[in-house]
Amino acid sequence: IKNFAKQNFKDTSILDFALAVEQITTKKRANLILNVDGCIACCFSDMLRSCGAFSKQEADDLGSFGCLNGLFILGRTIG
Repeated sequence: IKNFAKQNFKDTSILDFALAVEQITTKKRANLILNVDGCIACCFSDMLRSCGAFSKQEADDLGSFGCLNGLFILGRTIG
């Protein structure tokens, strides 16, 4: 997921921030990694912000409305 985002998204600033945090947390404990749900959330947010279909405000609004929560609930329900 990380590689796909890096290769295909115009901007990965949220993912980059999460990966920087991961570098710090894994120094404290090896299991404090960026898990797949966190990675998907970061990439989805980066995609919304950089795809050109939404303004920054619209992308932020989608996040605050809980769209990401719905995405993860759907995945957990089906799986």
